[in-house]
Amino acid sequence: MSYCLNPKCPNPADSSNSQREICRHCGTELVIKGRYRIIRPLGGGGFGKTFEVSEQGTPKVLKVLYKNHPKAIELFKQEAIVLSRLQHPGIPKVEEDGYFTFQPRTFKEPLHCLIMEKINGLNLEDWLKERNNKALSEEEVLECFKQLVEILDKVHQQQFFHRDIKPLNIMRRPNGQLVLIDFGAAREVTGTYLAKVGQGQNITGIVSPGYTPPEQVNGKAVPQSDFYALGRTLVFLVTGKPPTAFPENPRTGKLVWREHAPQISPELADIIDYMMAPFPGNRPQNAQMILQCLAEIDPNTPVKPQSGFTKRRHSGGIGSSSGNTGNSLNKDWARQNATVEKIKRASRRRKLKKLLKTGGSLLLAGLVITQVFGFWRYGDFPANPLHVLVSLPSSRFLEKNIRGKEKSVNAIALLPIAKGAKLGEDLNFAIATGSTIQLWNPRAYRMLYEFDKAHTLPIRALVVSADGKRLFSGSSDKNIRIWNLEKRNRFLTIAAHAGAVNALAISRNGEILASGSSDKTIRLWLLPRGQRLLTIAGHAGAVNTLIISPDNQRLVSGSSDKTIKIWDLNTGRLVRTLSGHKAGVLSVAISPDGKTLASGSSDSTIFLWQFTTGKQQSILTGHYSPVRALAFSPDGKLLATGGDTIKLWDLKTGKKIETLIGHSQPISSLVFSTDNKTLLSGSLDGSVKIWRVP
Repeated sequence: MSYCLNPKCPNPADSSNSQREICRHCGTELVIKGRYRIIRPLGGGGFGKTFEVSEQGTPKVLKVLYKNHPKAIELFKQEAIVLSRLQHPGIPKVEEDGYFTFQPRTFKEPLHCLIMEKINGLNLEDWLKERNNKALSEEEVLECFKQLVEILDKVHQQQFFHRDIKPLNIMRRPNGQLVLIDFGAAREVTGTYLAKVGQGQNITGIVSPGYTPPEQVNGKAVPQSDFYALGRTLVFLVTGKPPTAFPENPRTGKLVWREHAPQISPELADIIDYMMAPFPGNRPQNAQMILQCLAEIDPNTPVKPQSGFTKRRHSGGIGSSSGNTGNSLNKDWARQNATVEKIKRASRRRKLKKLLKTGGSLLLAGLVITQVFGFWRYGDFPANPLHVLVSLPSSRFLEKNIRGKEKSVNAIALLPIAKGAKLGEDLNFAIATGSTIQLWNPRAYRMLYEFDKAHTLPIRALVVSADGKRLFSGSSDKNIRIWNLEKRNRFLTIAAHAGAVNALAISRNGEILASGSSDKTIRLWLLPRGQRLLTIAGHAGAVNTLIISPDNQRLVSGSSDKTIKIWDLNTGRLVRTLSGHKAGVLSVAISPDGKTLASGSSDSTIFLWQFTTGKQQSILTGHYSPVRALAFSPDGKLLATGGDTIKLWDLKTGKKIETLIGHSQPISSLVFSTDNKTLLSGSLDGSVKIWRVP
């Protein structure tokens, strides 16, 4: 039996005429172009209908456009172009000649036709009804989630986006393979299209209540609109209810649905909410970012390297690495200092021989005095007498000296002023001394608390949240740990990288934590749960230092590959690369007004850059060892740099104000107090010194 495609046929279901292959009721052809026999209707709406047809016994789908409306024809041709380009089991197959026009003898105008693969199975809405609207388990929804993201990745790579993702437009084959259908609303991302959206012009809108994002309702759809609709589709699958059944938070615009899906983990719910962010810039910016998030839940999620985002996640949540690990940075520092230290030792020996000639008794007295003074003033014993003599002018600025528990102090983090305290009255800070974290109040000259053996290997980075309630530590053991400073316990451990965690930075709003590693990657984490948002790969060497701009829009990284890179914090896209240092970059800092970027290097120089343009402004010299620490004063007038000594620079004139000498080993960290009056320095000699700013 055949079926007539003429909508005016009085009895299209009883139209077969085996002799002439035309409809017995209206005379319309029952076989299109002599190839496709119409079997039955599948659905319809708007300007067209869909039929099942048979091509020499092979079932296929025929879409027919009945009215020659210009916009309808444009969308119909668009679907044909999209499907003919895409070759994926999750997309209906269309041959190159699948689109054609055909004018039946009973029609005044030609019909636009599209032949495509017939998908056996149910759409997700009907499939869920067949399950009595039973919500999917986490394992089931993860499988659907990954399939659909991979399909979208294929579509978006061809510079198209779908614009009408919903359960009705997703078919499920009997083997479980999902197929995205109905590409009639698909749109090509061209320069003209992006220009129209950027200028505020409205684009033809496709709206499916509950699934269409706000910007698409307003005629400004973007590729990230597909992720919103997919998130809403997943809500339908994990709750068994359409998104319109749930309210939206009137303040944030977020869908309130989680309590209706208790079977899925908070981590998966976080990703779905991430997809449905009301503003498209706050959603994943490409499919690979979503797959990176899913890899946190299921290590078998396939991820491809793309535009600054890495692949690979092995068991235990740790990514692949071809970079240095463990104590590699310390080894780099040791190698870089070797020549300088040899010169210093030779100089000391020559000076000591000269002193010996002046008389043994005078020398003995001098040694005793310098040892006593060095221990009292700088905590350095046994002290190098020459070092003590050279550092005497700096001693007038030294207010306090604190010894760490272990041989080195690798990081300092200033704690926010306690509520009710006056500015400058409180100066609590945390230090990383070996693998231990200590909290100090130097005004009272006492240690407040200690996290003993906070990590299994030395801690390399510390940052504190703006509210002072959380402390974040990164270690050579490849982990990040979050500490509750109010309860004085460990809140969370994150298996962060495949190499040592060398640097941490936290956004001012406390929502994003960035980590840099010897595995050459940067990772962004959503706080407070520590969910990984994305991985950024772009450096050819270890990432040694990080900072987030005051406006929370940019992330700056410095690497052993001698470059500084500036990234968009929201998308992970590379904004700019700065080059000029002759050796690895070990430290970066941004002025409080966000206008100046400083970088310190193993080449012993400090570069000053115009942050917004990347233009190099000046080079500061005077250190004789790698510059591992930089700090701008809160008022933006001074820059402190730490290498073999501490130097203070006037930013207005670019001139050196003071050199502070007192540490016997390289400076590892520098922090100004919020009142601009005090500078804290940490050193590989195991001490923290508190200086009065000149």
